[in-house]
Amino acid sequence: MVTVVVVLGACRQEEVETTSPIPEEQLIEIIAEALLVEPAAREMSPSYQDTAFHRIYDLILEGTGYDQAEFIESLQWLQEDPKRLKKTYEAVLKRLETIEKETK
Repeated sequence: MVTVVVVLGACRQEEVETTSPIPEEQLIEIIAEALLVEPAAREMSPSYQDTAFHRIYDLILEGTGYDQAEFIESLQWLQEDPKRLKKTYEAVLKRLETIEKETK
């Protein structure tokens, strides 16, 4: 019985922490910007929305040096850990509040 516990414990220690292709601070900025722009695309006819969303993300990511695949992988990385996801979206909300204050 003790052997099984030791073996299982050793397996858990070998788990490797993954990282996001996009650093967290940049990811926060990208998500915040997307949340500001996406509502405009939702106002388009449904037949154009998919194209509009892709174009919006292309434009947002263009200046960062990252592509949509890296962005999607980063979002998947966030979703792997609910605490990390919550912390990141709390930071996004703070960023949006800052943007709102700056525009008043």
